Amino acid sequence: MIMTYDFILTAKYNKEFRVQLDNAILSDLNSEICTDIHRLTFLPKSQVVIVTAKSDTSAFRNKIIPKKITYQALMKMLDGNWNEIAPGDITDI
Repeated sequence: MIMTYDFILTAKYNKEFRVQLDNAILSDLNSEICTDIHRLTFLPKSQVVIVTAKSDTSAFRNKIIPKKITYQALMKMLDGNWNEIAPGDITDI
């Protein structure tokens, strides 16, 4: 089972994690947030977050397909508006 977007479910049920994501999106600085299995790299200049496995040695590395997600799409995902994501807002890397 692919687990690339499982961090969205975590944010839905963990308010502190959601606040971390919101703060990273609003920040002007590059930042990184790690979950047990994900590494989320926020790049404000390009307004994208890179989703990868936490490490190359992670047992979940094959279940997380690296993606580049625009901040706009990420906010829609976090708000449960998956159907409003525009084509090209999520790309494989």
